[in-house]
Amino acid sequence: MNRLDAFLSRRSLGASLFVLFMIVWALLTKIDTHSWQEESRMATIQALVEQNTFSIDHTEFNRTGDKVFVNDHFYSDKPPLLSVAAAGAYAILHGTFQLTLDPTICVPDDDPAACRAFDGKNFRFTAFYWLTLIFIGGSSALLVVLFWIAMLDVGAGGILSTALALAVGLASPIAPYSIVFAGHVPAALCLFAGFLLLVRSHSERSEESLSQFSRKDNRNLFLAGLLIGLAANIDLTLAVFIAAFGVWILLARRNNFLSYLVGAIVPFVISAFINYWAAGSIMPLYFDPKAYDFWGTVLNTTIGGTNGFYSLDFGLQYTYDLLVGARGLFSFTPMLIFAVMGLWFVVRDRVNRLRGLTFAVMAGSLAFTLYLIFRTDNFGGEAWGTRWFVPLAPVLMYYASTAYRRWRLAYNESRAAYRLSILWRAIFWILVFLSFLTSLYGLHDAWRVIPPIVRL
Repeated sequence: MNRLDAFLSRRSLGASLFVLFMIVWALLTKIDTHSWQEESRMATIQALVEQNTFSIDHTEFNRTGDKVFVNDHFYSDKPPLLSVAAAGAYAILHGTFQLTLDPTICVPDDDPAACRAFDGKNFRFTAFYWLTLIFIGGSSALLVVLFWIAMLDVGAGGILSTALALAVGLASPIAPYSIVFAGHVPAALCLFAGFLLLVRSHSERSEESLSQFSRKDNRNLFLAGLLIGLAANIDLTLAVFIAAFGVWILLARRNNFLSYLVGAIVPFVISAFINYWAAGSIMPLYFDPKAYDFWGTVLNTTIGGTNGFYSLDFGLQYTYDLLVGARGLFSFTPMLIFAVMGLWFVVRDRVNRLRGLTFAVMAGSLAFTLYLIFRTDNFGGEAWGTRWFVPLAPVLMYYASTAYRRWRLAYNESRAAYRLSILWRAIFWILVFLSFLTSLYGLHDAWRVIPPIVRL
């Protein structure tokens, strides 16, 4: 066991984990669109590369409902950074390999191979497949490796670190959205990477003299701000974490706040430039309520196209279903119950060096959830679970590991503690298994509403 633990702790294993998950996602990634989310982004990509415009009026994906009408033209209502980056890759696929974006809609239930590249006899590659594998599958595989490294850094050991990384990759909300083209997984990667930089920077600062690390601190905080800003410019709701972490840095690391702020602003400046280039406005296009006011619109004529908390009865039911009910975060991924416990254990420990940062994580998560409760009304449409929660999963699982290891490290204290430790760990892995079983439905079709296995 010690030999296996040592083997799974080797840093070179990270490359193997990355390759393993890339192979898994290559086998499962869909070959065609099956959602408005995907069609909206493909419309922008096709328009940019094939028509040299952001307007999606004359694309094969203009059928999407996720669009806005600005200055007498239709545009995607998605934040533009991810679409512009993917357009660069599509320009190579289109110009070099003559691949085009296939407008076919593929429904997994109607396809014997569930819309995967290999149908049992032949391989069916499309430009959409390669873009999804590169940008979404690649982000997911890298996220698993980063989580594995994070677990090693906190002393989880090779076996536990690998098992928890596999749980994040296959049993969390990351899994279903790793094989379709949506921004949630790249946003999760950026948010978690920025969070890890904050963790590492603060831990190192606590152990060493302040003068030695001033330059390194500024660099790390700039990169953390840049990554969290990127996450927010892929999934704009994540901007609440820029504020939450910013308040913590202002209180605990005031000398580095400017570096963090500059880093966070850079992606917004780039997005503003792209928006201005696209439609003459530096603001996200869906910030204009009139943008959804057009003939045939399927969304509400409000900012973001949603109404939000419009009655007490609806609001209470929506909140219940959002968290623990029909589309609930904890009913679809029950292992995240341990995340709540882990957060509580850290903030209760007054000598824990990450206590302040953990308060920021809690504040950001609470603000994020309250925004969804008061400003949305549809769980993210026809999809597995509530897809908006996907970017939070890796950060929350970081604390789930804290709760798990709390009793794992205490089992030598007494026979009673040993038995409690066994029970505690067994419950965790049962919840991981239930989470994995639920994720399997999403790995078949992420764009379908399914019931959770267990409702809390």
